[in-house]
Amino acid sequence: MGLHTKSGQNELNRREFLRLALAASAALAASGRAYSQEKSVPVSLAHAALQQLPPGAVEPDGWLRGWLEKQAAELGSQLPQVSWPFTDAYWSGEENVEGVPPGTTDAWWPWEQKAYWLDGATRLSIVLKDEQLMTLVRQSLDFTLSHARDDGYLGPENFRDPKGDFHRWPQNVLFRGMAALADARSIPGSPETADVAEALRRHFLGDTADYGSPTRNVTNVEGMIWCYGKTGDARLLEKAEDAWKKYQATVADDPGHGDLGAMRVFAATPINAHGCTYAETMKLPAILYLATGKPEYLAFAMAAERRIFDHHMLVDGIPSTTEWYRTVTSLDSHETCDISDHTWSWGYMLMATGDAVWADRVERACFNAAPGAIRNDWKGLQYFSCPNQFLATLNSDHNVMSHGGRMMAYQPNPGQRTACCGGNVHRVLPNFAIRMWMKTPDNGLAAVLYGPSRVEAAVGADNQPISIVQSTHYPFEEEIRLSVETERPVAFPLLLRAPGWCAQPRVTLNGAEVKVARNADGFLRIERTFKSGDRITLTLPMQARVTDWPQEGVAVEHGPLVYTLPIQANWTTKVEPKYTTSDFPSWEATPASPWSYGLDLDPANPEKSVEFHRKPLAENEALDPWVEPPTSITVPARLIAGWDLQPNPDDPNQKFTSPLPDVSARKTAGPATKITLVPYGATELRLTIFPTLRT
Repeated sequence: MGLHTKSGQNELNRREFLRLALAASAALAASGRAYSQEKSVPVSLAHAALQQLPPGAVEPDGWLRGWLEKQAAELGSQLPQVSWPFTDAYWSGEENVEGVPPGTTDAWWPWEQKAYWLDGATRLSIVLKDEQLMTLVRQSLDFTLSHARDDGYLGPENFRDPKGDFHRWPQNVLFRGMAALADARSIPGSPETADVAEALRRHFLGDTADYGSPTRNVTNVEGMIWCYGKTGDARLLEKAEDAWKKYQATVADDPGHGDLGAMRVFAATPINAHGCTYAETMKLPAILYLATGKPEYLAFAMAAERRIFDHHMLVDGIPSTTEWYRTVTSLDSHETCDISDHTWSWGYMLMATGDAVWADRVERACFNAAPGAIRNDWKGLQYFSCPNQFLATLNSDHNVMSHGGRMMAYQPNPGQRTACCGGNVHRVLPNFAIRMWMKTPDNGLAAVLYGPSRVEAAVGADNQPISIVQSTHYPFEEEIRLSVETERPVAFPLLLRAPGWCAQPRVTLNGAEVKVARNADGFLRIERTFKSGDRITLTLPMQARVTDWPQEGVAVEHGPLVYTLPIQANWTTKVEPKYTTSDFPSWEATPASPWSYGLDLDPANPEKSVEFHRKPLAENEALDPWVEPPTSITVPARLIAGWDLQPNPDDPNQKFTSPLPDVSARKTAGPATKITLVPYGATELRLTIFPTLRT
């Protein structure tokens, strides 16, 4: 299979890695550069309310595993054989960019894009224990680690000279994959955590680049703090804090650098910035809080996050970002990168605060926005995805940034030369799996995200190994069943997230009801001595909700899922050399079923009109409920006269998704009927924000 090789064939073994690292250290000493070895003494990021478990500690099962395995079998492993720049050897020797003169120092983007995929595929291979995929990604990670320069610099010569913007941003993206590999449960042939941490320490401390002012360079605070936690080298913490201070003092107010000046952040203004730049930067104070405990860092992060939820959040759980933050009308969309970047940021907020609301937000995005932006066969994705999209073609993008362009068609690499989403999408679901369980400061476990899985961790005063199996079809059912496996009884606290949408969660232990109150952080805490075979059942009763949106629009929700009208699609394909293949083409979809419905709800009690249905979960549905969803909702509706696709007045053959019709123009065309809605993630074309009818 192309670049796939036998397990271990291209792996750098540990002895060779150490030999190269020692040789590089000797060369550095001879050069007289200002880097001194200090003994590595790991430090605990003791201010974390919750701590992430090592990648691989959670093993997905059931439909979740099936979903991840489909990703791995398709674009997760095949992208490097399908589309540029993933087909080229960035991070494994390539120094040039096609169409850019050699030596151009600002040609950084192919390394960013390839690094997104490398990080996601590394995590995917870890959670699935996929040795073949691990071998593929290790070629680039091991090459980079073994080709450190004399001063410790890791990366291409292309932008080693710190000029312009973004010249250290690609490293931050790649270093996350290195950190995941180093932190993971034992993987044959992997470098030890200390070896990777030492390589990153040399890189950061030997680097003369400005980490404060150039665009996105400050994001390396993330890697510096990871490295500080592994080595205890206080110079890394100092460098990270200095980078944040300089960022705040010089460029934070600038929209191009994130619009994260303190005055606008604490005034809770709408955001005037690029979505990914903001998401990648706003998490840094939370990370600094984990290392320092300084409350001003956490206060800043909380205020920065608040702006998103006050002004920009769409119904599917991700803010309106095309590519900059926008409004929340029925036509507002989001970039797929923002699904990955915002959920990653919210994971840090969860660790810093211990507040379950951040897990609620991760869950909403991963169960709605993420699958809604990806073809169900994992052969294509959108660059921009929208709650209302009646067609998705190579010229139907209705967003202001690339109006009339290709960004809403499903493609293996929808941005082509702007290939960030094609790589970044692969981080979303592996990170969901990795962060399903977290450690509490008192050596307990917190179930923060739900889905079929198994976790292995050490708990209690003596760090006793245990396993907990999570059996469930959630979010397609209300019950989450936990079974404890342990060699001997062990006392530890078990925290279960009670989602904010659930009014009355219930818990039973070995069949008997347990009275446990939701704490201030949104968790149910069970503290006892657990023994092997203990069974805990968490029931999360789900209710239908009808939520209001601009222009007298409404959406229908049930539990953590958003429901939408699926529009049948006529699919056509197109092969575009360099970017697509016959197996992974560009996909265009046009509507093949009626969609122009308004909802005919009872204004006094709209939820009364919503009927929820759940069918028995057959085996195939349990593995892939996004293809044959086991839940649905019926609602009363009527077709609206004259609500059609919006034509381009200069080219009637070019069509766009249309906005909601004006309230005065909502004339019905036909009798009342009931339409069936399905989970948002099971659709490619859809109507989610419905016009209301006042009949």
